[in-house]
Amino acid sequence: MIVDDGQTHAGPLKFDKVLELVGTTTLEDSLKSADSGGVVCMAGMVGNQWSLQNFAPMDLIPNKVSLTTYSGDSDDFLKMPFQKLVDEVEAGEIAIKIGKVFKLDEIVDAHACMEANAAEGKIVIVTE
Repeated sequence: MIVDDGQTHAGPLKFDKVLELVGTTTLEDSLKSADSGGVVCMAGMVGNQWSLQNFAPMDLIPNKVSLTTYSGDSDDFLKMPFQKLVDEVEAGEIAIKIGKVFKLDEIVDAHACMEANAAEGKIVIVTE
């Protein structure tokens, strides 16, 4: 398997921290990608499914993996060190893979790209 680090890896990668933004439709995959002692934080619900059918926590959540959620409000967002994050991205300390770039008038195409999971990185919308 080839991942963003440019190296070839045998077998599935496991991660210490997983941010689940789609929600219940992909939660099981996110839990499976967490390493022993890892944490999965579900912070998004864009998958149009609000609950897990036949949820069996002992079966779904791997041994030694923690599942948490975050659904902060605007006060939490304002407390976030956003400028620090922007500075780290600008300095190259946090790598962000740009997938596809769309103009604002191509927003429908951008959304279709997102729905098809075809961006191969972050989708960027430009206004110029």
